[in-house]
Amino acid sequence: MPFTTHKYQQTGAMQDDLYAETRPHDAVLASAPNGMFICAADGTLESVNAAFEKLTGFAATELIGRRTFESLLDPAEFAKRRAELPPLATVSTRYEGEWIVLRRNGTPVRVVLALAPLVTETAQAACPPGYVGIVVDMTRYAQSEARLWYVAHHDGVTRLPNQTLFTERLELTIARCQRSGSGFTVLIAELDHLRKLRDALGLHAAELVLQIVGERLGGLFPNDGTIASIGGTQFALLINESGAAADAFAAEALGRIAESIDYAGTALSITASIGIVAYPADGADAPTLMRRAGVALSAASAVSGNAVRRFSTALEGQAARRFELAAMLREAIARQQLHLVYQPQVTLSNGHIAQVEALLRWNHPQRGLISPLEFVPVAEEAGLIEQIGEWVIRTACRDAGKLLRQTGNLPRFAVNVSPQQFQRHNLFETIQEALADAALDPCYLEVEITEGVLLDDTEQALQTLHALRELGVEVAVDDFGTGYSSLAYLTRFPLHRLKIDRSFVMRMNTDPQSAALVGAIIAMAHSLKLRVTAEGVETAEQAVQLEALGCDEAQGFWFSRPITVAALRNLLRPLGAI
Repeated sequence: MPFTTHKYQQTGAMQDDLYAETRPHDAVLASAPNGMFICAADGTLESVNAAFEKLTGFAATELIGRRTFESLLDPAEFAKRRAELPPLATVSTRYEGEWIVLRRNGTPVRVVLALAPLVTETAQAACPPGYVGIVVDMTRYAQSEARLWYVAHHDGVTRLPNQTLFTERLELTIARCQRSGSGFTVLIAELDHLRKLRDALGLHAAELVLQIVGERLGGLFPNDGTIASIGGTQFALLINESGAAADAFAAEALGRIAESIDYAGTALSITASIGIVAYPADGADAPTLMRRAGVALSAASAVSGNAVRRFSTALEGQAARRFELAAMLREAIARQQLHLVYQPQVTLSNGHIAQVEALLRWNHPQRGLISPLEFVPVAEEAGLIEQIGEWVIRTACRDAGKLLRQTGNLPRFAVNVSPQQFQRHNLFETIQEALADAALDPCYLEVEITEGVLLDDTEQALQTLHALRELGVEVAVDDFGTGYSSLAYLTRFPLHRLKIDRSFVMRMNTDPQSAALVGAIIAMAHSLKLRVTAEGVETAEQAVQLEALGCDEAQGFWFSRPITVAALRNLLRPLGAI
């Protein structure tokens, strides 16, 4: 719609002159995206553009010459703030302020009103001064701000509040409870193995799981409480319950998460770990509560998931210790403080050393020996286990090659490969390079893996194991019997040996069921053409019983403690001389 002009004070040549002056502005004003008007000194509207008509809901014929711009302002607000709007005669440069305009249907619209004198190129003394006004609708800006706020405070996948908004609500809850003297509970739930699911089925499947789990957890809040999606695989929950009621809530949450999810005909089984903290017992501010909930969550995740742990000062001490150990371990790697020892595995029928297992040790300059049971899990958490594992492989191969040249006699060297290391696609290349660098024949090397490695990534595991077998490296399953109940995988993978976990060996003499289980494992392994080694043999009675059951080899303190490579050389040299 063209810019609409009404001239009711000028006539004849004077009016023609003013039209000539204003006509160049008409196209600009008509196309302006914001509402604009020209008014006389008394505020009477003389010209309006289409955007102004749309904003106010009035047609130009209802406005021009009939109303002042002030008459469009909310009367109640204008009565209170009349003094803030200066008379037009006093506006020499520019005025700007926020006001409410009432549309034709009575709807209020928050706007920014700007006024300035209308400057023309030719001065007309007989012409009264005019003023130009700009009216900007703030509603769309408010909507944009609302959208930006939503995006900044919500997770893009689940549409749940994110950590920023959860923290804000947590702080408000703390302030409320400080006044009332009440308490509440914060839970952090983390989905177990979601990364593996994403790698196997794709990002869409992982996002679908997050959305469904978010909806299920949200269903636990019929009245009050807060749920948020934080950290990609984690959900934070704030509930007013505490004590046993909070524990029951956590158990119900695990149950909801564990319900099967159908994805393209595949039933997905999801588990989670949950950490719990209570206010005010476990912290008086939001950062402390969130940090300690994370400590409890780490403890829950450490037991293979699907568990709930409450925060305790003992857990916090363990977390601090792990953090300290991680820093010390990085320094130990840099300063070469780690070393290997070797424990013989003896053939029960003749007493010959069949293998030696390379065992990692850490002798700290100030703290002395630190147990692998303590620092290996820390290395896994800190992402150091792959670097350490590669060092173990290369060092063991180097020691084996040197011993073979020195003694002329060498048992097979066994090295443990962690699940993280085994999942790397370059494990085979690492082993191949280590053997080549040490000038060691592959038949002298064996890798020990856990049962979990064989099921975490079956196809990748199968490819790597077949490549190792073709190279001539043997493969043993360590700690057998503690992992999965299904044994079908033993027929799928090219394995050479099973190592019976020490927990079964230690109970053989006192628990008939353990003895029967060990015998069953030995018989099953032999039927599959696999050798069997028993771990943790510490007495002569255990050794005799294992030999009677047909066990091939034994490893434990009864035969030898782990020894240095120098001691192993002394042990092997006489054998080489025979």
